[in-house]
Amino acid sequence: MEETAVKIFWIAVGTTGSLIVGVLSYIIRNAISKNATKENVEAKTNLLEKDIEHLTKELVLSENKISVLHKRISDLRDSSKEIYVSKELFHQTIKQLNEKLDTILKFVEK
Repeated sequence: MEETAVKIFWIAVGTTGSLIVGVLSYIIRNAISKNATKENVEAKTNLLEKDIEHLTKELVLSENKISVLHKRISDLRDSSKEIYVSKELFHQTIKQLNEKLDTILKFVEK
């Protein structure tokens, strides 16, 4: 009977000790996580603000590049109209030259 009482006593002591260690570790982990969370949130907030500033700068630069590209495209369209007109003129000139060559060939053949 004494052995059983001693075993029960040590089981109670072990259970109580394990419960105390578990509660203390929970309290310590909870306190550490709360402190770390506040610091982490502040650090992450600062990083996000820097990221937002960087992205805003990139957005402005991209908008500037897009406006420059739009201007270049409109300039290219204007110049392509001139090229198209000159191409038509070139074809007309070739037609005229062909006609003159035809008339010259007619005279040469006779």
